[in-house]
Amino acid sequence: MKKKHASIRKQSVCTLCALLLFAAAPHTGSARAGAPAFVGHYTTAFLSVQEQKAGNLLNSDRIRYNLSPLTLDPELCRIARIKSEDMRDNQYFAHESPTYGSVSEMLTQFGYPHAGAAENIAHHRDVDKAQAALISSPGHRRNILSAGYTKAGVGVAADENGYVYLTQIFCR
Repeated sequence: MKKKHASIRKQSVCTLCALLLFAAAPHTGSARAGAPAFVGHYTTAFLSVQEQKAGNLLNSDRIRYNLSPLTLDPELCRIARIKSEDMRDNQYFAHESPTYGSVSEMLTQFGYPHAGAAENIAHHRDVDKAQAALISSPGHRRNILSAGYTKAGVGVAADENGYVYLTQIFCR
């Protein structure tokens, strides 16, 4: 009987390890036909590992404050990633993009329907530090903890020094 339990426990541990490795692996699928799987730095056609972590941190903060997690919308994540890449590539750090304008204007340009939107941006060593800075800032925390938003997009792009630009877009 002890051997049977040990075998089941070993099998459970192996299954758990496989699931964790799968969850941590970057997705290499393509969001559109002909698109490269990797588009530089941490960005991929789907949520990168960094973006998954940023989304988890965002929702962990919401749960800590007794709020429901937000749905991470893949298209909204793609738009947030484009904003992060825009800041990196055009060397600016601002809510108003010289390329796309405000978050609402950007969503309209990309044909994303929304009744209201807000944006948080951060530039830090990693997504952990970026989220800690955002939740510590009253204005950014207000966006993170708003009950008025139902979905979010997170986008990450790394600069040449490995620092990340993190964009969070909130919509209803």
